[in-house]
Amino acid sequence: MDTVIVPRRSRSARLAPRKILSRASALALAVMMLGQPAGSQQVTEAAAEKLRVLVDKVLMASNDWVMTEAHVEEIAAAGFNVVTPRRGNDDIGEVRRIAALANRYGMRHMPWMRATLLVPEDEPADSGKRLVWADGTQQDLYSPNAEELWEWMSRRILDYARASIDAPALMGVFLDFENDAPRAQSDAYALSYDNRILEQFGRASGIDVPQLPPAERKRWLEDHGHDHAFADFQVASWRRRCRLLRQAVDEINPRFQFCVHPAPGTFFIERAVWPEWTSQRAPLILADATTHGRPAGLVPHDQALVANRKRIEPRPQRVDVEPFRYIGGIDPIVKGADPEFSGKNAVMLADVTDGYWVFYEGPAYDGDHRDYFRWFTWANETIAAGRFEAQHEARETADPWDAIEVQSKTAKPQVALYGFKPRMMKMLEEDGSFELHELSGLSPAYLQNLDIVVLQNFNVELVFEHEWVQALRAFVLAGGGLMIAHDTGWFMASPLPEIAVRDVPTQHVEAVRHVVETDLQVMLAHPALGGLQEEARFSTEFRDHMIFRAGNQGKVVVENLLGDPVYVVGEIGEGRAVFTGSYYGNTRQLARSERQAFVGCLKWLAGESK
Repeated sequence: MDTVIVPRRSRSARLAPRKILSRASALALAVMMLGQPAGSQQVTEAAAEKLRVLVDKVLMASNDWVMTEAHVEEIAAAGFNVVTPRRGNDDIGEVRRIAALANRYGMRHMPWMRATLLVPEDEPADSGKRLVWADGTQQDLYSPNAEELWEWMSRRILDYARASIDAPALMGVFLDFENDAPRAQSDAYALSYDNRILEQFGRASGIDVPQLPPAERKRWLEDHGHDHAFADFQVASWRRRCRLLRQAVDEINPRFQFCVHPAPGTFFIERAVWPEWTSQRAPLILADATTHGRPAGLVPHDQALVANRKRIEPRPQRVDVEPFRYIGGIDPIVKGADPEFSGKNAVMLADVTDGYWVFYEGPAYDGDHRDYFRWFTWANETIAAGRFEAQHEARETADPWDAIEVQSKTAKPQVALYGFKPRMMKMLEEDGSFELHELSGLSPAYLQNLDIVVLQNFNVELVFEHEWVQALRAFVLAGGGLMIAHDTGWFMASPLPEIAVRDVPTQHVEAVRHVVETDLQVMLAHPALGGLQEEARFSTEFRDHMIFRAGNQGKVVVENLLGDPVYVVGEIGEGRAVFTGSYYGNTRQLARSERQAFVGCLKWLAGESK
């Protein structure tokens, strides 16, 4: 079977294809964007058409987070045409220094800047400045409606724009809207339900908005029919702020560009950034991160390239403004992004988009960095020559993510895990019952080396007939143990529908498939639960969970307090399976009853408690 990924149908499939520029027009646009500074080398036609951006965390980390001239020279020699140091960008003198070095070696420079700002620890909880999510959760980030955020962002960006007048290599700013602060629910930003914007909305609309606890604000707006007007009001405020910033930049340097991540965008990016931060002289650049590695990290090389191509090709079609440039992303730290795959992934991305960018983290500068830069150099030379078919060339190095062997060291049950953070691996190592491995394949030859496979958030859409689903089914029937955890069971067809399949929740629903705001309760004192008794109630480390529908060979052992099955276990053939809707170890190790249940399930899968 040739198709590895069955992509979800996106609304982009219903949109008209993005208008493709003629070769001459594309070159003219690229030269306008990458216009060569005095004294720099002449760019080739192919190089001018494709952005090749390195966001560095490897070279500069080797020198106490200071980028040297030798680093810039090395990056240029590898064929990148834009350099972005990950740190040092709050110092305008350092920004000017890197821009001068980039100019010297024929590149452009974009300083990296977070588009989020932490609220000081002593900021009063009721100040109305914090980001408030729809469910009332407050983050220690300034709301997108806070003056403090916009004053800080504008001051920094306008400093860059002013510097670009006498530092022509300073082409723009790389703005990162990723939200990795505690209690994040998505990247920045969604609508905020902070007091300030609610008060402003009330005054502007002539509505008496009462003072409500954060968790009740969204529901009050919906119940009184003001939710759509509130959203429109907040978006209009964002657009006005974005427009004023773009206008202020244009007064200084109308060629100064905004590059924005993630792409196509968050709610804030799509509603405010798209229409307000692009112009004919400074097209918006959108940096996509969905192709950083291989889908789920396990797809063999050739199939992964095809899957990444299918993933990214429709995404620019969502963008409904012109002009813009769209670039695909690579991150070596992501599972499956080995050096050769990353190089060929870069060629593929430049083939189907306006270039690529690398969030360069993971490699050791005095180690595998050499291998990565060898392949990025190959990729950049290949892109500049227009040899995009080279992405299909046979691998020169062995594919590390198409494993068929497991190097076991003990007689303990061999457990391969996918999607678990180090804290969970440490917890299981301390338990001492298992020999643990990172899952490195799903072929029958690989699986036969294992006793248990655990897939947590293996979010790849696979039909029942897919070879991987069938391999997992055969693994269990032959005596293996399988745990399907959290969103794995939503995206991948159940390999054992006789035991359980996904179900669609109707109560306390978030993001279609998740249930929130409820504890769990043991419904059946089963050996898989490690001794937990019926009616034992416990909370979970992670805030949401999925639910399942038991098959004729499945037993519901844990439900949420709404009556939805969350843990379903069963035996089939010679093996066993556990379907669990929980996510384990997001911010800390498991504790008490949840830990007992999780470890109990693994021991039961290993054959204990026959």
